[in-house]
Amino acid sequence: MTMVARFQGPVPPFSGWEHGLYRLSQPVTEEDVEAILDGQEECVQSIGPYRTIGIHTFGLVEITVIVGSPEIEAWSNPEQRFWTSEYLDALLSTRF
Repeated sequence: MTMVARFQGPVPPFSGWEHGLYRLSQPVTEEDVEAILDGQEECVQSIGPYRTIGIHTFGLVEITVIVGSPEIEAWSNPEQRFWTSEYLDALLSTRF
């Protein structure tokens, strides 16, 4: 079994944003990343040998994925909690 990097210490992208860690039914693939990005720009970082991708979505949520990990990290604007929850649920249900 391969060990997959974990998310590093949570630091909010904006002051006051709320943190969530979501367990997925399968590990994130490159194809999942492309589908989630849907033409948006990505911010790629590395955690050891793993590719970490930050996805900014319209000021509602910032998602971080590690290709090969069965989890995603999401930061959301608490003032938009209702929209963020619905958006994130819809986004994840299309892939996982």
